[in-house]
Amino acid sequence: MVIGVRHLFLAGIVAASVAACDVSESPNTTSAPTLRTACDADAATGAVFTTAARPDMPFTLQLPQLRGWQVTPMEGRELALRRADRHAGRTGNATVTLDVSEPRNVADNISVFTGIQGDWQHWRTETVEVCRRGGYQATGILPASGVDGVDQYHEFIGFDYLAGEMLYPIRMSVEATAADRDTYQPDIDTFVDGLQVVPAS
Repeated sequence: MVIGVRHLFLAGIVAASVAACDVSESPNTTSAPTLRTACDADAATGAVFTTAARPDMPFTLQLPQLRGWQVTPMEGRELALRRADRHAGRTGNATVTLDVSEPRNVADNISVFTGIQGDWQHWRTETVEVCRRGGYQATGILPASGVDGVDQYHEFIGFDYLAGEMLYPIRMSVEATAADRDTYQPDIDTFVDGLQVVPAS
């Protein structure tokens, strides 16, 4: 399933927002506490999955290694993890991905507004603080469509990480079969709280 994501860059505005397009229910927006992401981490805490080091990115991203999760190749993603389980003759699955978009200079005073397209149900958006900067956390369910045939739960977290004079947009995306959300939610919460940003030495 492909989720359409649109990025709109606006100069002269210092703000951040996330909006759902074609939402079937009125969006619920609230304020949330600071996420426990480890920014500027000195080293990994415990066993971790990590993104590949790149010369154009002065940091790596790390997620805790959890039982049943495997790294899976996914084009255009810094890191993709997947878990699949059998439940009474059917298969439930969940995927967690990390993305880093093109950086922008903090002095340019540009903000990014992200629109997430889809006919969402139970859409909820929270303003969060990550790495001492504003970000967003959004959750919702996409009803069954096409060949998938099952409702899919989605969770999105986005924030900017400041490295030198550049802001790097970081995004975590979660997709899971909605019927198995309770099964995967503890792991999802552990990934969200266990994300580490480790500057290159």
